[in-house]
Amino acid sequence: MRFIVYGAGAIGSTIGGHLFRTGHDVNLVANPEHVDKIREYGLSLVTPDGTHNLKIPAFKRAKELAPFDDEDVVLLTAKSQHTPRCLGQLKNAGAARSLPIFCCQNSIWNEPLATRVFDKVYGVMLTVPGIFLQPGIVINPITRNAGFIEVGLYPRGSDRLTRKVSEALKKAGFAGGVNEWVMKAKAAKCLGNLANAMGAITDGRGSGEKFIAEARKEAMAVWREAGIEWEDRESFRKRTQSSRGVSRMPEGYIDQRNLGSSWQSLIRGTGNIEAEQLNGDVVRLGRLLDISTPHNEVLWEVADEMARNREKPGKYSAEELLEMVKDKIRVSGE
Repeated sequence: MRFIVYGAGAIGSTIGGHLFRTGHDVNLVANPEHVDKIREYGLSLVTPDGTHNLKIPAFKRAKELAPFDDEDVVLLTAKSQHTPRCLGQLKNAGAARSLPIFCCQNSIWNEPLATRVFDKVYGVMLTVPGIFLQPGIVINPITRNAGFIEVGLYPRGSDRLTRKVSEALKKAGFAGGVNEWVMKAKAAKCLGNLANAMGAITDGRGSGEKFIAEARKEAMAVWREAGIEWEDRESFRKRTQSSRGVSRMPEGYIDQRNLGSSWQSLIRGTGNIEAEQLNGDVVRLGRLLDISTPHNEVLWEVADEMARNREKPGKYSAEELLEMVKDKIRVSGE
C-alpha cells in the first residue's frame, strides 16, 4: 500500500513522517519550498523523544505520482480551502474515480466535495499536534503517542481498507481506531475548530471564551435545522483526551508558541486561511436557513481579510471583535 500524503504541511508531514519511519511506503506532495528542503536534507520530524531525519520521497505535482494503481491510498491533509484544487490535480494526473480519498482535515466540508470527483471517500477525525513554520521541519509536540486518529467510511460505516489504514496508523504511533460514525466525531471537533480564527486574529489578546461559545451556539442552531449530527462535545473530549498523548514541546523548542493551524497560516503569510470552510460554512448554511450567525461571520470576514493582506496575528483583540458583532447586529436591525 502506497500512502500519498497530499498537501503535506504540519499534519501531513507529521502523519507521513511517522508512517515512513515505521516502514510504510509514503510519498509526500507539498509546496515547492518544503519539497526542495526535504529532497536536499530530508524531513526533520521533531518530537520530544528526538528528531527523526527522514529521506522521504517528496513531490511538487500530482503528475509525478503517476501511474496510480489499486494499492494507492490518498491521505488528503491540505487545508480545506485547497481541497477543490487538490482533487482536480489528482484527477487530471490520471487517478481513477476508485482512488480512495481519506479526508484528514478540519471541517465537515471536504468529504461531500470529494464525492463529486472520487467514489471511495473516507472521513478522518484527528487531534494531532503539528507545527510547520519553516520548510523541511515539522514539530510534533506530544509524547506517549503521536496523536489521536479515527477513520471511517463517508457518510458512515467501515470496510477492509478502513481497518487496514487504521492498523498502519497504530503501527506509526497514533492512538484511535475505526469509528463507523466518524462524521459525528468530525463535527464535534469542528465545533472546537470554530475558535481557530480567533487565535489567528487576536494572537491571544483579550478573553474570547464567551465569543466562541456564541459562535458554537450559532453553528449548532444551523446544523440542527439542517439535520447535521454531531457527537456530544463533552463525551467527545473525554473519549479522545483519555487516549491522546501528553503535550510537550521538544528540547530546543520550549518557547515556541502555537495558537493553531490558522495562526500558523498568518505567521507564514500564506495569503489564505481556513476560516471560510469553518466559520464561513456555518454562515452560508445559516443564510440558506434564515438563521443569523454574526459571530461566525465576523471571524470569517476578519480572518480572510488579514490572510489576503498577509497581516500577522494580533491585529484585533477579542473585545474589538465583539464590538464588530454588535455593529453588525445593529445594522441588520436584529
